[in-house]
Amino acid sequence: MKTILQSSVRRPNRSGFSLFEVLMLIAVLGVILGITVPMLSHNGSVYAARDRRNAQELSSTSIMAQAAGLNFVQGEDVFDTVRAIVRGGMPVRGALKGKVFVVPGLSEEDIQGAAKYLRIQNGELLYTNSETVQSGGQRM
Repeated sequence: MKTILQSSVRRPNRSGFSLFEVLMLIAVLGVILGITVPMLSHNGSVYAARDRRNAQELSSTSIMAQAAGLNFVQGEDVFDTVRAIVRGGMPVRGALKGKVFVVPGLSEEDIQGAAKYLRIQNGELLYTNSETVQSGGQRM
């Protein structure tokens, strides 16, 4: 009797995967591909959006600092002005005395990219939505 019970409890040997296992594999592969494909596509729109956002932040920081009495604008040179903002500064008098105006963490590549969307006009660093043509007729 003991042998009969053991043989009825045994499952027959099955090979292959169940439908649930195959569907789970497809779902996991879909998630992995959904994450990696955008990271591997090197289109310039992601970098251009990053550069425009950095340029907006640099421009607004420069304008706020000017309102507080701190001028980052270095003549007509956009690159020097941007580097001055990355270094930061602090007004010595006024209502915002002691507040730090800075855009930290920008690399030289970020500075070069953001400068394409900035221009200096009337002593202010302004954001432009299109790339600015720099001297020599080349787009920077």
